[in-house]
Amino acid sequence: MSFIWNLFFMFGGVAVMMMGMKIMGGGLEKFAGGSMKKMLGKATTNRFAGVGVGLAVTSIIQSSTATTVMLVGFVNVGIMNLVQATNVIMGANIGTTVTAHIVSFSGVGGGVDIGAIAAMIGCVGVLVAMLVKNEKAVNIGNILAGLGLIFVGLEFISTYAKEIMFQDNGQPYEFVKIVFQGDHFPLLLVVIGIIITALVHSSSTITSLMVVLASINVLSFENALFLALGSNIGTCITSLLSSVGTCTNAKRTAVVHLLFNCIGCLLFIAPIWIWSRYVTNFFASMSSDVGQQIAIFHTMFNVITTFLLLPFSHLVVKLAELIIPEKTSEEDDQMRLHFLDNLLIETPAVAVGNIRKEVNRMSDIARENLNLSMQMLLEAKMDNDKKIQSNEKVLNYLNHAITKYMTKLMSKELSVEDDKKLSSYFHVVSDLERVGDYSENIMEYAERLHSQEVTFSQDAVAELEEVLGALNQLFEKTLLAFDKRDVSILNQVADLEERIDQMTSKLEDKHIERVKQGCCDAQLGSVYLQTVSNLERVGDHITNVAFSITKYRKLSQPIVENK
Repeated sequence: MSFIWNLFFMFGGVAVMMMGMKIMGGGLEKFAGGSMKKMLGKATTNRFAGVGVGLAVTSIIQSSTATTVMLVGFVNVGIMNLVQATNVIMGANIGTTVTAHIVSFSGVGGGVDIGAIAAMIGCVGVLVAMLVKNEKAVNIGNILAGLGLIFVGLEFISTYAKEIMFQDNGQPYEFVKIVFQGDHFPLLLVVIGIIITALVHSSSTITSLMVVLASINVLSFENALFLALGSNIGTCITSLLSSVGTCTNAKRTAVVHLLFNCIGCLLFIAPIWIWSRYVTNFFASMSSDVGQQIAIFHTMFNVITTFLLLPFSHLVVKLAELIIPEKTSEEDDQMRLHFLDNLLIETPAVAVGNIRKEVNRMSDIARENLNLSMQMLLEAKMDNDKKIQSNEKVLNYLNHAITKYMTKLMSKELSVEDDKKLSSYFHVVSDLERVGDYSENIMEYAERLHSQEVTFSQDAVAELEEVLGALNQLFEKTLLAFDKRDVSILNQVADLEERIDQMTSKLEDKHIERVKQGCCDAQLGSVYLQTVSNLERVGDHITNVAFSITKYRKLSQPIVENK
């Protein structure tokens, strides 16, 4: 039974170490990760800048997988293109090696027990996080607590792995020699590394475990190298899974991550296998600690692979495009969120900004439907009906999808301004959906008149065209105010809305006079009045969209340029 208990304690150590990595990464992310995530969206086409951004972000959040998942989300909503994402992925793979170096320090220090010091620092971190109310202090406390947990977990793993794998005379059991130190076929070790990392979803965790096992002479250095190569491929599983259901380029981003690690693995397998003695001697000359040698190898693998592939990143992109060809039809492309992705929910500031872009897209579709339906009514362009119906489906979809997305986002920690924006957007998408409904009403009026073979008089057409022209002006001013969050335009919006109200009221009065004089067909007159009423309500809803910005911007604030 002692073997079972020791095994439980060892796996408990793994759990503590993983939790420590999560807590430390979360603390780092909150302390400095917000600006780092925004850097991802601003990565330029300069390949070196992209690598630098990927390295910086991943060093902070301690996970190349998390960085790549964010990239999939950014590419899916158009914040970043595929070439930019490829460069960032290369940097991310270098940044993720930091964890193994932190773990390797547990075997350094001579008479100083660094693990014990780190554990005490973790205790201090817990006290800071519990007793200090300042948000930054809490984040720093979590960083220190996570660091302490990592080393406590490592101590558990090291202590109980020795109990499990070594005999009383200090010699490893036979199964340890066979499994961990045997002369195995390299490709088998690579496959094992892929499988284990795919199950754990973290190459950092697997590499850290290898560092510990090698440091206590359980895992041979040569076997650790091939397992490390496999772990770099296995970590791609999360980004591949996250790309399911995304756009074509987002899927290609995940494939680029896989291609980069597979190509790097293929480049390294043969030299390490053929010249294993020279490779071992080379790393032994850099450090006497086997764990540190593995950490150094992990970094060198990613640095060298990046150095070799960076000049050919466009070819890697081309290969990803061949593997994932473009198949999306225009209809399928419309019936999806272009600027929003569930992966972006973890970056609320970016997500809120992209909701505005999605609302702008919805506004354009609503405006198009209004004009198409009026063309049917005034110009008898009856073939517009299919496009209107298609657009109406998109508007209904966007209303539902954006609202659902915002509901999820409300559960995240938002700034005061972003929270107000989100609240106003709920009403905006509803107003735009109503514009679509009124356009559909006008289409039905046109179909009714067309079936009865009656048309409006030239005077009536001119009157309705005048109202439509004012509505298009109102649309332009509204979208400008909403997109730029410019409250200085609202006076113009209010004047146009008042003008439209006066125009529609005047037209209704004129129509009543025509009815009294017997100059108007009852059926035609009914359609005319309903159309005027619908146009007036469209103006009200458009105005609501413009004035929604006052919920998060004061009228005295200056113009804010669109970013």
